[in-house]
Amino acid sequence: VRTYLAVHAPPRVGGNPDDSPTPPRTFGETLQIRTARAATFEKILYAAVALTLVVAGCSLAVTVGGGLVDRKRPFTLLRVSGTPVGVLSRVVLLEAAVPLVAATVVAAGIAYWTSVMAVLRLAPAGTAIPQLGRDYYTIMGIGLAVAFGVITLTLPLLRTMTAPSAIRFE
Repeated sequence: VRTYLAVHAPPRVGGNPDDSPTPPRTFGETLQIRTARAATFEKILYAAVALTLVVAGCSLAVTVGGGLVDRKRPFTLLRVSGTPVGVLSRVVLLEAAVPLVAATVVAAGIAYWTSVMAVLRLAPAGTAIPQLGRDYYTIMGIGLAVAFGVITLTLPLLRTMTAPSAIRFE
């Protein structure tokens, strides 16, 4: 097949004059090249998502920790007046959790809408619209659990900075 293509199909030249001619390929070779490119793109995409998640986790921890530092005096006064640390911890968790869950729901809705629009515009007619399955909800749940884990990592800071022995106001 390659000999037949080399003899009967001249090499294709791209639109750019600097492009070198592409040798003739069989359908199998073309599929193999496209599959390799897709696998490379998938690895790059996974790396970008992982980097985004690491940055988002660090940003979340800094935001919650910064909120605690900004409200050190009010939290310490509440603690000295008899408010248990558990109540203050629940306040911090709720303050972080409500926007986190709201942002997650909005982001999930936008992502699903974008995927549906991509399928409707790019896929051949009659292609089924993607449905959210168990794997999607599992990944979302794991992501939220990790985010709440990051938030709970900042709670020892609350206990330390509001301890009655650490009270000092200038």
